[in-house]
Order: sequence, then C-alpha cells, then structure tokens
Amino acid sequence: MKLPQTNVVNILMLAILVIGGNAPVALGASQAPRRLHSDIDDSQTFVLKGNTRPVVELGVAQDQGEISASQTLPRMAIHFAMTAAQQADLAQLLAQQQDRRSAQFHKFLTPEGYAARFGINTADLQKITLWLENNGFSNLQVARSRSWVSFSGTTAQAQAAFHTAIHSYVVKGETHFANARDPQLPKALQGVAQSVRGLDNFRMRGHVRSLEPRFTSSISGNNFLAPDDWATIYDVKPLYGAGLDGTGVTIAVVGQSDVAMTDIEAFRSAAGLPAKDPTVILAGADPGIVAGDEGESDLDLEWSGGIAKNANILFYTADAKTGNGVFDSIAFAINDDKAAVLSISYGLCEIDTSSAEFNTANTLFAQANVLGMTIVAAAGDEGAADCDSGVVASGGLSVDFPASSQYVTGVGGTRFNEGSGSYWNTANNSGNGSAISYIPEIVWNEGTQSASGGGASILVSKPSWQSGTGVPNDNARDVPDLAFTASANHDGLLVCQPPKSATPSVLTCVNGFRNSDSGLNVIGGTSAGAPTLAGLIALLVQKTGGRVGNINPNLYSLAAISTNAFHDITSGSNIVTCQVGSKNCSASGQMGYSSGVGYDQATGLGSLDALNWVQEWSGDYQVTIAPATLTVVRGASGTATATITAQSKFSGTITFACSVASPLTNVTCSIPGTVNTSGTTTLTITAASTAGSPLPHRFRGMPSLSPWWLLSTLTLAALIFTLRKQRHAFALSAVAFLLAIGAVSCGGGSSSGSSAAAVSTSETGTVKVTATSGQLVNTATISVTVQ
Repeated sequence: MKLPQTNVVNILMLAILVIGGNAPVALGASQAPRRLHSDIDDSQTFVLKGNTRPVVELGVAQDQGEISASQTLPRMAIHFAMTAAQQADLAQLLAQQQDRRSAQFHKFLTPEGYAARFGINTADLQKITLWLENNGFSNLQVARSRSWVSFSGTTAQAQAAFHTAIHSYVVKGETHFANARDPQLPKALQGVAQSVRGLDNFRMRGHVRSLEPRFTSSISGNNFLAPDDWATIYDVKPLYGAGLDGTGVTIAVVGQSDVAMTDIEAFRSAAGLPAKDPTVILAGADPGIVAGDEGESDLDLEWSGGIAKNANILFYTADAKTGNGVFDSIAFAINDDKAAVLSISYGLCEIDTSSAEFNTANTLFAQANVLGMTIVAAAGDEGAADCDSGVVASGGLSVDFPASSQYVTGVGGTRFNEGSGSYWNTANNSGNGSAISYIPEIVWNEGTQSASGGGASILVSKPSWQSGTGVPNDNARDVPDLAFTASANHDGLLVCQPPKSATPSVLTCVNGFRNSDSGLNVIGGTSAGAPTLAGLIALLVQKTGGRVGNINPNLYSLAAISTNAFHDITSGSNIVTCQVGSKNCSASGQMGYSSGVGYDQATGLGSLDALNWVQEWSGDYQVTIAPATLTVVRGASGTATATITAQSKFSGTITFACSVASPLTNVTCSIPGTVNTSGTTTLTITAASTAGSPLPHRFRGMPSLSPWWLLSTLTLAALIFTLRKQRHAFALSAVAFLLAIGAVSCGGGSSSGSSAAAVSTSETGTVKVTATSGQLVNTATISVTVQ
C-alpha cells in the first residue's frame, strides 16, 4: 500500500502518541465543545416539551383568550441543557466538594469557572443571540455561567418566535397569562435548549401565617419572639459572645415586592440591633409594594439580619405581574454570586411545577452549590398536603419545591410545648427578649391545614447523603431537613410592617415592637424558619472562614454521631384532614406523617442547638497506625495500634474494618472492637506459611519488558517499511529497533541478583484500616513486608 507523502508526519505522530499512551495530554480546552455546527434555521422546528403550566395543560385554568400583542414581556430567558458528560462531571464535582477526603473539598468555582466547565460554548452562544436579535428581541443579557440568556420583547414577537399563543387565564380568582402550548424552537436547538422562561407569570407563593393581636395592656400574658428570644432558645448567644455575628458574610433574600426601609430600620431598633439597611437589587421590573408579598419580604429581611446581626443583606426582587417574580430574583442572585447564603420563603406544590421549570431551577440550584452557595427554603404550611389550601384536602400527599430539591435545605415548622416548665422572664431585656432557655418543641400543626410541610418528593430521588435513623426507605428525597418554630399563635415572631387591618395612618414599631395604635404584628409559618436558618448559616460561614455550599451531606453525617447538636422532635404530626375517597386519604379522613426518633417527614432532623452545631460542624476524627511499617514472618502474625484522635467537639462510636492490598498473598488482617470518641484498638496481620502463586517468570539477566512498548515499536517499524523512500526506511527502522531495546533497558533496574529475586518469597504491600462513624469515614494504611 502506498501512502501519500503528506500523511507520513501524521503516521509518525500517531505512533508516538500510541507509544507514549500513558503520558498525560493537555487538551487545552477552556470550554465545552461546540454543539451548533450550522446557523440556526427557522424553517425546521421541534416542540420543547414540559414548558406549559400544568393548570393550563390540564384545563384547570379558565381561558380568557389571547392577551394584547403589544404587551411587553420584559424578562424572558432561554436556559441551556448540559450534555450528559457535563451532567456527570457536575455530579462528581458536587460530591467531591463535600467530601473531606477529596482534594476538591470546598474548592468552589467562580461563575466564569462554571461557564468554562459546564456552560455553553461561546460560538454556539453567538449564534443563539444572533437568532434572538433577528427575531426582534432586545436587552439581551448573558449569564456569567453561560447557562442562560435573557431578553425582552412583545407578546407578538414571542408568539412568532416560539410558535405558541399566549392567553389570559383565571385560576382560583387570580388572573395570569401563560403560553397555551409548549413552544417550538429551531431544530438546531434540540438538546441545547432546556426551557423558555417568561412566557407566563404564574409564580411561587409565600409560606407565612400572620396574626395581629390588638391589645393595649402593658402585661398581656402572651409571649412573642424577638430575635433575642430566638437566640436564647436556640443557643445562639454564646456564638455572639465568641465574636460570631455574621460580620463579613453576605445573605441573599429573594422576593417579588418592594419594602419600606423604614420598617426594617424600626425592627432593628426595636430588637436592639445595630443599624444596617439591606441593599435592594432589582432582578427585573420594579414590582412596587405588593400586598402579602411585602410582609413576606419584611419577615425575611428582618429575621435573617436579626440572627446574623452584622451580616450584609442583599434583597433581590422582581415584578411577578409582567415576569416570573421570585424565580427571576433567584436566577439573578445566583448569577450575581455575591452571597454565601440564599434564603427562599416561596415555593410551589411539586405537581404545579412544570418539568421544564423544575429542571431549570434544579440546574440553577446545583450551580449555586458548585459556587459554594448554601440555599434554604420553606417546606410549606399545608402539612402533608402541599397542593391544597382549603380546610379539607383532596389533592393527595405532596411536598413543596424548591424545598424538595437535593441542592436545597428544606425547613419545616415546630411549636413550643412548655408544659409545666418556666421558660420566660417577667420583664424584657434591652433587646425586648424574655426567654430563659431552650423550650421543648412539637410538630407545628394548628389544623385547617396550618402545619409543617413534609413528605416524599415525586420529582427527586433519594440523595446518597439522606440516610440515618428514621429516614424512610422510599427511594425519594424526603422533606424537610430541619425545623424551627413556626406557630404564629404560640409563640409568633414579631415583625415591623403595616398591619393589614389598620388604617394607613398607623405607624409600625414606634414603641419597641408596638405600633402607634399599641398593636403588634406577629408572623408564623415555615417562612419563619428559612431566614433564621440563613442567619445561622452566616455565623457558620464566618466561623469556618469561607463558603460551605450544600450543607445537607454534612448535616446528616453530623446527626448520625452528635448527641447535642439537634433537638429531636418526637411528638406531634403534620397530619391533615382529607376527603375520604380522595388520593392517599385514609378511611378515617386523615393523611400525613407523625414525628418520631431521629428523622421524620414532619420536622426532619429536628431543630438546632446553634452553639453545638457550629462547634461540631467541622468536628471529625483522625485514625493513625503505629508503627508505620511492619515485618511479618510467614506462618506468624504481627500487630500494630490504630489510634483515634477526636477533632473539635466530635463525639461518636467508631467501628473498624481492614483490607489487604493485592501484592500481599495469603495474608489476612483483623481489627475488632469499637472506640467511643477517641482511643485505640489493635490491628493484627497474619501471613500464611506459604505464599500465593509464583511470580511471573523473568529471563535471567533481563528486567521486566512492557509488551505494549514492543508491540508499538514493531508496528512503527512495519509502517516505516511501507514508505516509498526505502533509503530512509532502513534508518528509521533502526531507530525503532533501538527504541525497543531502550524500552527493554528502561523497563527494570539492574540485572544483578535477578536470579535470586525470581525465587524470593518476600512481598511488600499495604493494609488499609477504615474507621467509620455514621456517614463519616476515615482511613489509614500501614506498609507490610512478609518474609
């Protein structure tokens, strides 16, 4: 066979790559490969499934006809899907970032680093933005992560570009607009586009319960919580004493209403907190003051800063009438990447969430975790029936998203249960607090579907880290993870906001927490748990010196070994009344979950003792083996000592296992017993009187030879002999032969004593000891020589 002259160099380069196949090759790839290899053509389209609201698709919403073609849609976006390889890489990185044994532990990415590894190729992005511009869209903004591009346009432009009608709909008395069917996109974007956001204005709902006690007496006999009370009950005050108050840490709060800054300032003054206004960042069109949503945001801003007293609070807000409200705020906050913690008090019943919205949001949450951002979300206030809001449930068991995301820490609700105990002082201190100590808790459940959300997700499978006592074997992500006080009645959180039932002339928090009409504004619901936990996490971030990302893996690991970081809630349930005969409803007309020892689907792992939780967070243990090397004679045993050293305030029972590496034959090990917190145990290594199979035969005087090198060099020689210029072939073949001889020479060490080595029964290898406590695993090795 004759080869063209131009291929000679290529063949030689290929042969060199084959010969050096074990050497690392730097590919120099700074971003994902291109996926669009031609311009985007509108003539061929595909249906982007899962982009229609379930209430529209199922005919629940009442169709009112098309909306005005000239109506502006100010915040649409195309989100991009990752390739299968990128998804696998992301999952692996997320696991490594939370694995103390990994070199990637807490090595979080920047948005630009995320873009290079998981974002779309810039050449593809240019084609997509050009297509959007050609369809008349404007105000294009590309995410720093290159995972989405936002744009604005009219209804007419959106309908033409995405081949779908946009109608007005009425659901439960509220008017919304939405696309009537799934959008169609150019065929070139199939597999690249994940979702189109902004074609509807259905939005997440808040999880807040309000109570407005109106009284004028100075001593009412009622107790309501100021931040000082919460800090006492959940053991935060010792952290303040140690200088942990959130200084230098940023918390992001998301909403869909403006707030009156005077309310936030009045709250901080009444609570004895230093003056520190949150920073408002518009993530879309300015929503103005929105009734209901304003109270939600007041709670989130006041209480996240009430626990992390000196943290920086960023408030991201966007209009929910012309855009996606909280969803826009979430996407903007993650793209901004300024906060270590993101607090979300909004959510949707899982079956009300379209598949595209779920996939897009979950991808955003995974991105946030990779950046080191911790996300907390309220688990819902409808008990085990998150899709219902009436007195009697009929929609079956359900949980709330995004609390059900594996990248989010879901927060349920508890209620104080003082019994005959005395937990309150008769007078308030300077921070308007009167609590004395931790107050026992039960599940928050006040009937009429005011109860802690919880149950099993139908969208998310069981994460590997969600295990332990009480965790159901249901192959589903269970909600919530933690729970905190949520009852507005017993005892609600004080807030400063305009009371719903009062006239506009009533001023908020003019006398401590009392309004100008002497009333108080008190709030409950699982919305109370999300911002307070966000404040606690800010203290944790300050303590550890950096972001911590998804706290769930370590949360469950710690729960398996700690005896004092969690308050286990073992009384009560989130059971609700349901319509007999409806989905999941029992014959007695009830459905839901009871609390119990360990994890339960009403309060998760329970509430936190903040001091112990923060101190034990990085708590771990080390296992060491002495001596580091050991010689064992065949037919005998040797011993070494394995020592467990506790770090920080680690406490727990440690069990052991050992394994022998393959170079050692007919060698066994044993390491019985357990260690409580710290101590020692004995590792025994036994070598049988005879070794295993003899070692492969070697030529005397010759080191081991790599068959791969011989095959590669002989192949190279054969290729060269086929070349047209035979005078060069001989010289090159000689070089190839010398390469083979060099491979033989470099394949082993000196040949002296090789005969003795061939018959020696001496072996050297390692024995690994694995020390396990709950989900914490540590290992150590010892080098063993058997003679």
